[in-house]
Amino acid sequence: EVALQCGKALLLSMPRGRQSGYSVVQLSRPHSDQKIRQSEEYLQQHFDRDVSIDNLAKQAGMGPRNFIRRFKAATGRVPGAYLQTLRVSAAKELLEHGGSSIQAVSSKIGYEDIGFFRNLFKRHTGMTPGEYRDKFSQMSFERGELISGRQ
Repeated sequence: EVALQCGKALLLSMPRGRQSGYSVVQLSRPHSDQKIRQSEEYLQQHFDRDVSIDNLAKQAGMGPRNFIRRFKAATGRVPGAYLQTLRVSAAKELLEHGGSSIQAVSSKIGYEDIGFFRNLFKRHTGMTPGEYRDKFSQMSFERGELISGRQ
């Protein structure tokens, strides 16, 4: 009862089965691997493009297998999952702050297949992009670092 009253007071839908759609995702855990940190920065700047493991490994001066191993050890995710998380975070920002269509959001973050994007978004957040926009377009989070300057 208390949870329902708090939910109403805070405009949250209750009860919820999952919290993932409401969270601000930390992309990686703290680490000291400078080469991997540079790769993370590169991915954050170029998440809307196809980025190959071979290219990332070459930039880091490593072989692909060693790069994947070190990236996962440092961040807790393989590069592909890290990139997907970046893209979903950017999509959340676009859905919260913009009036772009779901197709436009999908394209801006690097996915041309809107069906794949919807499924991926729902897997990460527990709701469709449209549901997410309906819930959060009027709310303000201290985010925006991924999409600033891209609109």
